[in-house]
Amino acid sequence: MPHTQQIHAGDPAYASPVIRPPSPASSVGTAYGPDETSLSDSGMCQDAFERKWIASLRLDEPKHEEVHNLKDVLIIPPSDPREQKLLFEDILHGFRQRVQQLEEDEIFQHTATNGSQIGKEQLPSADNVDTLIQNMMGTSICNGASHIQDGPWNRRNAAHVTSTTRTAEKGQ
Repeated sequence: MPHTQQIHAGDPAYASPVIRPPSPASSVGTAYGPDETSLSDSGMCQDAFERKWIASLRLDEPKHEEVHNLKDVLIIPPSDPREQKLLFEDILHGFRQRVQQLEEDEIFQHTATNGSQIGKEQLPSADNVDTLIQNMMGTSICNGASHIQDGPWNRRNAAHVTSTTRTAEKGQ
């Protein structure tokens, strides 16, 4: 009796395998073209060849950002008040950008070292409903009658109480 596999509804459905024709024989072995190194380059030693290409690719030159950041450290204040204000605003803008970058780096470092703290903070206990309501409202609303303001909602039986006391006084 052949054994058949039972497929349950809870089993994940897998995609059928991709069947494709085999690679052509020409792609199995990589064939490189003939060496195109010039005679002058092939006659150089390794160090000279590397220096030549480093110079042509300008790998030793500073990047644009590095050149831009090589400003003089000492600031000579200009004599014109407008130029002084522009210089001040430029320096202040640079400081603000640097502070923002440092704050973002600090947040990233904190998250990277400690991981996310979501779900780890202490949730409020549901034991005392009054405390929960006070925390949500931001004011104390359940600490007694001293916080209840006087209004018509507090005098619903006031007319009945005063009329009964007047009637009782007349009867005596």
